[in-house]
Amino acid sequence: MCPIVFAGFVPHPPLLIEGVGDEYKPEAAQTDQAYRQLAAHLVEAQPSTVLVVTPHGPVFSDAYTMTGWDTLQGDFTPFGSAVSMTWEADTDYCRQAETLAASKGLPLVMVHSRQLASHRYSTGLDHGTMVPLWYLQQAGWKGKVVCIRIGGLFPRQCYDIGKVLAAAAGEKEVALIASGDMSHCLSENGPSPYNPAGVEFDEAVVTALQASDYQAVLAIPPELRQRAAECGWRPLITLLGALDGRESNSRVLSYQGPFGVGYLVALFTLGNGPRQGLTFPHNQPEDRSVYTQLARKAIRHYLLTGETLELESPEPPLDQPGAAFVSLKLDDQLRGCIGTIEPKHEHLGAEIIANAIAAATTDPRFDRVTIAELDQLSVSVDILSEPVPATYAELDPSRLGLIAQWRGRRGLLLPDLPGVDAPEEQLEIVLRKAGIPREKAGETQLYTFTVERHY
Repeated sequence: MCPIVFAGFVPHPPLLIEGVGDEYKPEAAQTDQAYRQLAAHLVEAQPSTVLVVTPHGPVFSDAYTMTGWDTLQGDFTPFGSAVSMTWEADTDYCRQAETLAASKGLPLVMVHSRQLASHRYSTGLDHGTMVPLWYLQQAGWKGKVVCIRIGGLFPRQCYDIGKVLAAAAGEKEVALIASGDMSHCLSENGPSPYNPAGVEFDEAVVTALQASDYQAVLAIPPELRQRAAECGWRPLITLLGALDGRESNSRVLSYQGPFGVGYLVALFTLGNGPRQGLTFPHNQPEDRSVYTQLARKAIRHYLLTGETLELESPEPPLDQPGAAFVSLKLDDQLRGCIGTIEPKHEHLGAEIIANAIAAATTDPRFDRVTIAELDQLSVSVDILSEPVPATYAELDPSRLGLIAQWRGRRGLLLPDLPGVDAPEEQLEIVLRKAGIPREKAGETQLYTFTVERHY
């Protein structure tokens, strides 16, 4: 028996609910009709528990969380509606999923109401969970609910947590709903400023699901997702993880973009045969250059021993002083990056060792890399030339890195970065990183440099 008996992707605009923006409902009528159709299919599947994966509520950067208390409640009072709801939580499922995730080193944990309350977080259901549950309530479904809130994890982790969600069901028949809106910047009257990337992102997802091409969903570049201001991609990847290896086809029931936000309703038809799971970007277990070989070796040595790798007699090209940046990526997304603008050590080998360890363990934007992750990471090393003074007219973000300096503040950006195509974009980012006010750009010293990038 396959534990996942139903899977669907839905939006969560509160205006679909009775008493919220009733005058605007005709513009979202197609979404409402598709939602009711999807809810009817779920009722026919007769799941005992519904898992709702939502991007809203108290979310954390480093983990997925599950509501770990017995009674789940919420209402639409903040949106001007008297609609409220109460559901019984499936805490047995939550405990099973948490245990299974822990055995695989995945951050999926139960949180309890007292923990949230102690940090002044709401313990009520969020609208990303309540909107789909309202439609299920209208369709007559009765059962237990698990609210799963996504974290800011890497795609592979989101997918693997989806696999855990399916496996944790055991003999129980469950439905999984991924709740998320598409782009929030489809028009000038949307919640986010208009950006053509919004239409591009939404079209990519809709086209992929119309063709049941799940790999194409995964392949959407992170910079496009960011510019599109979406909140549905990670829930969708989690859903696809729950269907890993399982025969399935996706069907788009509706797509609309009223109010500057994309609303997608998609139903997944499930079979009992096999289907190939998603293939994640291949990260190089073998590094092609002496620079990246040394960086990975230094990270591994430090994670295993807590000590810095010693390089007693480095050979060329590691024997001369040099500045370097070490970058780590997981699934084509940055996982750590630390470097030096000018040499800090007696030779380039020591420079790379120090920066590799720092990128893996002290980059403040990320959690510390684990030894289990290391072989999944791709490593690159950028060897920097000596910076030279430059003017704005000489900036070339595809070829030249940029350093901005003003009154002791300094920021740096490497060249050839995804999404940084114009000199004004490059300068804006560097000023922000350095903490230099935009109005002081005319007083700022600019330097450019080249890099040799090694993999």
